Amino acid sequence: MAITLGRYILRGELGRGAMSVIHRGYDPRIRRILAIKTLRAEYAAHEAHRHRFLTEARAAGTLTHPGIVTIFDVGVVNGVPFIAMELLDGPTLESFVAQHKRLPLRTILRIAMQIADALDYAHREGVIHQDIKPENIVVTSDSGNVKLTDFGIARLRHTAQETLAEEQTIAGTPHFMSPEQIRGDEVDGRSDLYSLGVVLYWLLSGDTPFRADNVHELLRKILTEPLPPPKPLDPATPQALLDVVRTLLDRDPTERYQTGAELLEDLQRIDDALAEQERNWQGRRFISLRLSWTAIMSVLVAVTVSAGLGWVYHRQNEAMTRLAYDYGLALTETLALESAEDLLLEDRIALQALVDEMARKRDIAHVSISDRSGQLVASSAGSASGAAQGPLSEAQRVARQGHQAIYSISDGEGRAYFLFDTPVLYQNHELGRLRLSMSTAALQAANRATMTALIAVLLATLATVLVGVYMLSRRLVVPIEILRRALGQIAQGRFDKRIRMRRNDEFERLFSAYNAMADSLEARMFSAHSHKRNAAAPNVPPAPATRLVDAPPPRTRHHGKPPAPSG
Repeated sequence: MAITLGRYILRGELGRGAMSVIHRGYDPRIRRILAIKTLRAEYAAHEAHRHRFLTEARAAGTLTHPGIVTIFDVGVVNGVPFIAMELLDGPTLESFVAQHKRLPLRTILRIAMQIADALDYAHREGVIHQDIKPENIVVTSDSGNVKLTDFGIARLRHTAQETLAEEQTIAGTPHFMSPEQIRGDEVDGRSDLYSLGVVLYWLLSGDTPFRADNVHELLRKILTEPLPPPKPLDPATPQALLDVVRTLLDRDPTERYQTGAELLEDLQRIDDALAEQERNWQGRRFISLRLSWTAIMSVLVAVTVSAGLGWVYHRQNEAMTRLAYDYGLALTETLALESAEDLLLEDRIALQALVDEMARKRDIAHVSISDRSGQLVASSAGSASGAAQGPLSEAQRVARQGHQAIYSISDGEGRAYFLFDTPVLYQNHELGRLRLSMSTAALQAANRATMTALIAVLLATLATVLVGVYMLSRRLVVPIEILRRALGQIAQGRFDKRIRMRRNDEFERLFSAYNAMADSLEARMFSAHSHKRNAAAPNVPPAPATRLVDAPPPRTRHHGKPPAPSG
């Protein structure tokens, strides 16, 4: 069964406040979805709370402004007071900021200007909100459109003394309350502007000006301590905007902006200056396509080619090392076969002659033969016959093939060698061992030559990519710059600019779309001028389709406000 409140159908609860409950409602008479705000039962029984609740309806119900929630109806049903109002689709400013973290400067300005405009209208209608805070500002679009809600403690200025006498508690939220609110003095629109200053301070810096562990200490700081300088999250925040915040938060109401219109004027100037900077790319650092694309492609190509060349170098090094191993193993096996009979006969002269002959080869650094007891029989190093053959460390062994082993060693001067250790066999009986050390200098030279060639290939590839991407990106930058300048002309109200460049790519479609837009805007402007001209003086000659209009001079500003921002 549907729950009703008077003629309205309640379709679920949207949220709860300290004193009220908001329901999704439906008005069957006009078939409209709206929000129904009712006073909670524990408060509805008290006349003072009912009066305060209905004060919101009396205050906001007189206001018609795009920045203020619209009140459709107010009444009492079965002792339950209610307000039927516009249903806003969007989060509060507090939730919006929590979701998006840091807002862009122009979005912050857009929000502040809308609130300033709404407050200026409300104040001129005699309504003071008294509770401006992020929770009472609803964001209706991602671009920063907002509406002011919850006039729960608002009052009409002409009933100020009566309302002040009735209220026994201070109205407002502590962090956003003005000093005169805290003191219980009579307040006017400048109090709302102070609260807006706190909201703007919070939007720029991420925190409210004064923080404390309890309400009493917080109120004391607001009344007595100097304003902490705002520390904006965005380093590009203009000084003029920070000056606006300081002016809004002046403890003396006479030194603040006196009306929302004055505040709006300065905020508009700052926003215009930022817009001009954006149009001219001033105050913003950017990297051109020519540099960014070239750098990105160069890094990608360098990483890809380096990985490929590294793989080639590694595989080639492995192949050349295997060839060196195979050559050394085959050579030592041949020498072991040749020396087996001489070693069996203990013909030391023949063995020494064989060793000396092998040592004369360019890549052979050392050759030695030992008997089965490990005593040297012949050595190219001139070691004394009968000396013990030195042991080899297993940590230096790099490969093994059958009874043969390969070791990686170095001499005292840091030169590297491959040492091949092979048994000397005669009819499958081990007579001794033959060791041959082969220099790796040739292998290292070949690796260096390979690395040099690969680096040359990498540099040539990079140079080709750099030149190609730079030239390609330059071809893209030119039409983009043409389009940017043309759009700048549109922004200045000049709709006669057309792009005549012809291209055989996507930019041709983009230019055609721009030209069509300019044609449409020029036609609309001409139509508007013609309508005004015909209505005023039918015989007056036609005016041009577009024209430049000088901006009116700025109004005189209050002495307590900051200087106008510079571009």
